[in-house]
Amino acid sequence: MVRRVAITGAGSGIGLAVARAFAAAGDEVFIGDISEERLEATKATIPTATISRLDVTDFDQMSAFGVTAAGTQGLDVFINNAGVFDAYASITETTVDLWQRIIGVNLTGYFHGCKVAAQLMLPNKRGRIINVGSVAGQRGAADGLSYSASKAGIEGMTRRLAIDLGPAGITANVVAPGVTATDIRKNSGEQLGGMLDMNRGIGASPELWDFLIPARRGGTADEVAAVIEFLASEKASYVTGQVIHVDGGWSAT
Repeated sequence: MVRRVAITGAGSGIGLAVARAFAAAGDEVFIGDISEERLEATKATIPTATISRLDVTDFDQMSAFGVTAAGTQGLDVFINNAGVFDAYASITETTVDLWQRIIGVNLTGYFHGCKVAAQLMLPNKRGRIINVGSVAGQRGAADGLSYSASKAGIEGMTRRLAIDLGPAGITANVVAPGVTATDIRKNSGEQLGGMLDMNRGIGASPELWDFLIPARRGGTADEVAAVIEFLASEKASYVTGQVIHVDGGWSAT
């Protein structure tokens, strides 16, 4: 069966790897990203994809994106992936503006995606909602204050989502990557307008990986995408309300 799959923040990194995987499987892929430049580059890589400029903090834009992805057949898979990194900012460095920007994209944006996906999936009593979280949702030293708070919030929201949607046969899960090779620092720096030095944190300190990460390396976007593919499959129909770490064992330390 050809599935209709919507992915936010899919112009680069994990989202792009996920889009490639679903497109390779023959699914209809709908990509949302805030960057027109990244969208055009993605379209060149995945010609069959439908692209939309998407600001996830705008509910009306999210709703339009979801409706387009659902078409007349219905939405099968929704993946919240758009995110902004806060450069390991502490409480003293976190301004009200920085907090609102990070929470707005990483948590409110995910709520918008979940709300739209639920509205579209409930009538058909089927669907998969997959939220890309982070090891920072459970490890305070992993990232900055606002980023960690947003990722912890995603986990709580997803557990409640699983309760609300489970009776309709819709699953909701979190995939929580650790250190992963993406352009999130560069892209976040562009969005935040140079507010912070992005070259900070565990991801920018390979000398700490041997101590924190049993696998002693960073992960790849394709490794994260593989877990998302599984959660979107029929084989994962009894998996819901879970946080699955793809972090090389970091969460075990």
